[in-house]
Amino acid sequence: MWEHHPIPYKPNEELITVTTFNIQYGKGIDNRVDLNRTIETLRGLEADIISLQEVERNSFRSYFTDQVTTIANALGMNAVFSPSLNYPGLYYGNAILSKYPIEDTATIPFSNRIENRTAMLTKLTISEEQSIYVLNTHLGLNRSERLEAIDEIHDRLKRLDQPILLTGDLNSLPKHEEYRVWESLLTKTNKGIPIQTFHNQDWQIDYIFHSSDFIVKETRVTQSEASDHFPVTALLLLKP
Repeated sequence: MWEHHPIPYKPNEELITVTTFNIQYGKGIDNRVDLNRTIETLRGLEADIISLQEVERNSFRSYFTDQVTTIANALGMNAVFSPSLNYPGLYYGNAILSKYPIEDTATIPFSNRIENRTAMLTKLTISEEQSIYVLNTHLGLNRSERLEAIDEIHDRLKRLDQPILLTGDLNSLPKHEEYRVWESLLTKTNKGIPIQTFHNQDWQIDYIFHSSDFIVKETRVTQSEASDHFPVTALLLLKP
């Protein structure tokens, strides 16, 4: 269900719906890979911007499907893919889908290579006068690696001069040290409202953070069996 933040909408403000979803390459909690189920889950969210983690292209375990193109075509969205792993038979990473034009995108490899983790930074054209940046990442299971990655992400974000959204599976609970670092940089859309984003665990590890250019109107988690994670969706006002 929606969590409401009652803020009046002004006609000259841009209303943007953003979703982040770790799709586990289309594998649901029943251990079946079914990308159509993933697509229908996303379709129901009606998001303008979608950040995906654990998405694959032409990999053996997802039946050599180009998942990025398949999802984007089904939803009628623009898309860009950023690989984290590129091994024979396994091409895996993050993706951003957008109803807005994609201006530019870059992959940010992390220097600590305990795991092959990356972030992607994508610039979207919201209007003739306005662009925003969306950073999408899937951080590792090692805490020291996550802290180093946050430093590298912060170094990149502080150079930007446009509104920022940070999305992804951060593998951090709100009680963790690295989560407090995130909160010192940006604001969580469900600030003060606990949510569960992982099956069978009372955890939030999937987040949407935003710069002060946005006002949160609503946040929700959608119960789904399409992955071991639940999608998180936020309705945001972009200030003029």
